[in-house]
Amino acid sequence: MKLHLEKIDRELKRLGWSKYKLGEMMRVRHQWVYQILNPNYKGTTLKTVTKIATALDCDPKDLII
Repeated sequence: MKLHLEKIDRELKRLGWSKYKLGEMMRVRHQWVYQILNPNYKGTTLKTVTKIATALDCDPKDLII
């Protein structure tokens, strides 16, 4: 599963959040957020997408390609 990184970046900018803040809202370590938002990361799961979508208050389907 591949994340729509541009959509996530747009949502972070819209909210005025950093990746660090996203980690806080997801209740995970910010290092992990930087790892999963790396374009070369291949371990994305549905659980991860759901956590990101919940934090950003958007539909998980919008975050995958």
